[in-house]
Amino acid sequence: MLVERFIPKGSSYYIKLQNYFLKLGEKLDEVGAIHLFSIWTLTVSGIVMTMGQNDRFIYWEWIGWEIGFIKLFIVSVIFLLFFKPKKIWISGTRYLEKNELVIQISISIFLLLIGWIGNGSSLASTIYLVPYMTAFLSILLIFQFSLELDKTKGEWFNSTWTGKKLIFSISSILMFISIALGIYFDDPIISTAGMVSIPFPIIALIWPSHVRHLQRARFYPIFIFAMFLCVRVPWFLIPLILLFFVIRVVNYFRYGIVYPSFGVDLLEEI
Repeated sequence: MLVERFIPKGSSYYIKLQNYFLKLGEKLDEVGAIHLFSIWTLTVSGIVMTMGQNDRFIYWEWIGWEIGFIKLFIVSVIFLLFFKPKKIWISGTRYLEKNELVIQISISIFLLLIGWIGNGSSLASTIYLVPYMTAFLSILLIFQFSLELDKTKGEWFNSTWTGKKLIFSISSILMFISIALGIYFDDPIISTAGMVSIPFPIIALIWPSHVRHLQRARFYPIFIFAMFLCVRVPWFLIPLILLFFVIRVVNYFRYGIVYPSFGVDLLEEI
């Protein structure tokens, strides 16, 4: 990250800016800004699915970006003013019980439908949202294992691996189902994104319980799906990049780490 080179950790400018970013970071945590990656990806999945049903070969399409941004604004407002304050959207913060999982799935379907509405969508086409929902449920199960930051060391750790085999097994099976449905429905976006994503829960299942496997399994599938969606709707890159780098810069000044990140903590023990 360029800011690391221009303002090194521990420099006078770094120290001067740190208090400002500490307050900004607390505000971003309070509103749950990092969860917008999932909220937006689900919504845009509905948009992309509808586009694919109208034209399977559609690629890099900028038409409709205005409606797309309006939908992202709407779901962001709903999340920031309702889901987050009411603690309805809590995936990734702690282990979810069965009723809480049902709530998260219901919200996810709602977000997919917001994206699906319009652009020639029909009631019959909602069946093609199933593989997207199945893929998200696969990713959601991985978030049953929470990552916590050791602020003194700037390192991530997971406090428990209880139910690891069951959860990662179900996650892998769901992703396989999503891929199969994507192939059956002739949807190259969901089927290909699923194929690229499926190694992450499998690796976390097979190899020892190291935090780096969980880091990859949590971050990369969402990133992969978001990037494949951008193949059809390149305008989605704009909010994704803005949010990604804002949170990275804020966390760099707060904790001295670059997060979200493509890197992982290469520790042998957690």
